[in-house]
Amino acid sequence: MASKSEDTINMLSTDFVRSGTKGIITTPSIILFKKTLFKDMFKIHKFIISFILMILGPLIAILMIPPGYELYLSSLNDYLGLIYGFYTYSLIFPIILTVIGAPLIAEEIKSGTMLTLISKPISRGEILITKYLALTCFGFFLNISSLSLITLIAPLKYTFDGIAEFFVINLLFSLIVQFFFQSIAFGFSCIFKKTRNAILVPLLIIIITFFILMTFRPLFMYMYLGDNEVPIYVQFQLYHFDLAYHLFNSYIGILNIISGGVSESMLYFLYGFGLYTQEFDPDTWEVTFTRNDYYSPLGSLILILTIAAALILLGYFIFKKRDISR
Repeated sequence: MASKSEDTINMLSTDFVRSGTKGIITTPSIILFKKTLFKDMFKIHKFIISFILMILGPLIAILMIPPGYELYLSSLNDYLGLIYGFYTYSLIFPIILTVIGAPLIAEEIKSGTMLTLISKPISRGEILITKYLALTCFGFFLNISSLSLITLIAPLKYTFDGIAEFFVINLLFSLIVQFFFQSIAFGFSCIFKKTRNAILVPLLIIIITFFILMTFRPLFMYMYLGDNEVPIYVQFQLYHFDLAYHLFNSYIGILNIISGGVSESMLYFLYGFGLYTQEFDPDTWEVTFTRNDYYSPLGSLILILTIAAALILLGYFIFKKRDISR
């Protein structure tokens, strides 16, 4: 029984011959793009499961609003932005991109069908670009469809303000998230021969960033070693390596541009990512937040894009020099 990769190669050859017979101007890259996108990614069960996971958290939050209840957070982005930022774009979306993107090259190499694929009139660089573009299209369509549905449903439950702002802010943030995580997943897919390793490494990055550091970051921000008056987080400059800090620092940059700043309700959430220092006054019971400007939002964005681009280039050069026959 032919494997998925072998089916793709056979169909690539067949479609290329048919297109030439019919006089249709096409290339192996276009054929491979169609097969990767529509055969490997856009399977009904795969897309439906991904779509449900993307909207599950925000949808539950919307349904939990009691009828007739006047929300303190009338802004849709204040109410759902944090859920989208953490649940959808920090956990679910990166995991989906990793599970779908990491096997694209590694699986072909492991099964041995990459050797047959590169024997076709298509270069290794074209193979990588084609599959990366297919992953980009899948991720963008999945994200835009789920975000659009939530944006349409939310006002039916409660009269929120800033519907358009919510959509634009989260769309822009999702593009940053998608580019970064699909790039590291695809990069590791080019670096590792085993699909398991290509998937586990990006998943490990997600776990460390959004679970382990999320748990210990507040502790590091207020813990001191000996007589040192500088917290551990600053003393060892952990913010340089804190991916979540840089992602949500970029998120703050988007908020500043689209909505003119960060709302008070979001400060409690962003504090957990090291973006603010919290001080509590026991006399007045007031909580004040101080911005931690370790990086500017633009600086964090540049760092994120640079890491993603560097990993893609590294994967490209390793894949280009690799002996596929082994």
